[in-house]
Amino acid sequence: MTFKRTLLAAAITGATFATGAAHATNGYFSHGFGVKSMGMAGGGVAFANDNTMIIATNPAGITDVSNQIHGDLSWFRPERGYKYTTYMSGQPVVSGKGDSDRKAFYIPSLGMTYALTDQDSIGLAIYGNGGMNTDFPAVSGNYLGFPGDPSVGPYGAGSAGVDLEQMFISPTYARKFMDDKLSVGVSAIIVRQKFSAKGLENFNGTGPAGLPSFSVDPANMTGNNHDKSWGYGGKIGVTFKPTDMLTLGASYQTKMRMDEFDDYAGLFAEGGDFDIPSSWTIGLAAEVVDDVTLTFDFQRINYGGVKSISNPSNEYLFMCMGGDSSKCLGGSNGAGFGWSDINVYKLGAQWQATPQLQLRAGWNRGDNPISSEDALFNTIAPGVVKNHFTAGFSYAFNQNHELHGAFMYAPEVSVSGDDPLLTNIAAQQGMPGVTQDLKIKMKQYEATVGYTYRF
Repeated sequence: MTFKRTLLAAAITGATFATGAAHATNGYFSHGFGVKSMGMAGGGVAFANDNTMIIATNPAGITDVSNQIHGDLSWFRPERGYKYTTYMSGQPVVSGKGDSDRKAFYIPSLGMTYALTDQDSIGLAIYGNGGMNTDFPAVSGNYLGFPGDPSVGPYGAGSAGVDLEQMFISPTYARKFMDDKLSVGVSAIIVRQKFSAKGLENFNGTGPAGLPSFSVDPANMTGNNHDKSWGYGGKIGVTFKPTDMLTLGASYQTKMRMDEFDDYAGLFAEGGDFDIPSSWTIGLAAEVVDDVTLTFDFQRINYGGVKSISNPSNEYLFMCMGGDSSKCLGGSNGAGFGWSDINVYKLGAQWQATPQLQLRAGWNRGDNPISSEDALFNTIAPGVVKNHFTAGFSYAFNQNHELHGAFMYAPEVSVSGDDPLLTNIAAQQGMPGVTQDLKIKMKQYEATVGYTYRF
């Protein structure tokens, strides 16, 4: 029985390290920034829409934004869960399911734009990303393969969870050219990250399951409270108006080069590295009839450029067990989450219903970055949603004051997979036929309110 519990514990090793998987909603990138954009599925790389938060999408857009201060607050609720069954020789031996207790988060943003001249504008945006905080409680029964005493928790060391928060600070400059048809903007981006993990002691060799360590630095893998890191990068954007009815736009955000999480150097690949992937977006905005504007954006998020996100999980952990320390957690080419690059398509519409009221709707379709082979590694925070349906409004009380709202719903998506790590461990120990079926799932809700003061 002890050996069986060891196998079951090893089977869910990767699941305990899912740390960057859940914000709204394309992987862990927000589906949009700014309440107006969020009501149009996050689109608008070519549609500033008098929205200072266009800085987060395309800094060139601020040349079409009035002098203003704008603030948003989002209530984000991702509902995440899993269930699994482990088999020996085709017979179920243990099963369980779980849901995170941490279900709602508040994500603020603040921005300002100001026109220096008819051609030159400056701006500043401060906005959050992340919103991923899970807390799986210590409960009785079979819970991710740890039966028995509820005090041991889902991973054998009390309640378990992770927390990732990101804050972006983006001072911006943009200028118009070619009789105001072309705008070019640049942002310097300063990023602050905060991360913690708890309850993972069974996988750094100190837990009650008796597993060997899967980490090159067991003392800096779990339970070290919050660690912080700073980093930097940039964004460049352009807009071009070939006609009064059509605008084209494009932007590119560099990889954010972050300091390592020293207190979690035994968790993330390359000794605690957790850079933020690069991305680029192209799109258009068209006034198809009077008072109706349609937008279409295509975005590419390059998760493959960050080892701690894109390296395989089960495959590398098995190689770690075979003696290749570079593939261990925290190693120079250590196990990651197995995320692939994704494509995101955003279609939005805005109707100027009255001189005071704008109504919006949108559809955002993104690839799922997680394959079935890495389902186990992403159990805690399964960022698997694909479709996002949005709606929103703005109401102008007068020329200075405007109120906004937006809502997003992402229907439930699940990914099912087996656990090759468990199967390989069992085979090594002369126990062929051990398998595990796992399903991870997520759905999301988000409501945002915003206020603009023009001056």
